[in-house]
Amino acid sequence: MAVECVLPTSRQNKRIASHRKRITKRQGKMKGRIASAHLLLTIAYNILKTGEPYHELGSNYLEEKQMNKELKMIEYLKKKGYTTIPPSEQQTA
Repeated sequence: MAVECVLPTSRQNKRIASHRKRITKRQGKMKGRIASAHLLLTIAYNILKTGEPYHELGSNYLEEKQMNKELKMIEYLKKKGYTTIPPSEQQTA
């Protein structure tokens, strides 16, 4: 039943749809559906557990999270005294 609930999300630009597309690219259609159904059930469980409404994170949530992680690493290296070179200034060998 959860897999059937995931199918209509493929036409939307939301977190569950982007999750399904990402998994489907690597592992196939059925695993993408099952993984998205698992995500949907996890979201439903957390809504019931906490009582808070669901807030859509957006389809590019993971890309933003990765970018923030990289920026935090750069800031950490700067605090330790290292200098970082932007990718545009690096020379290819």
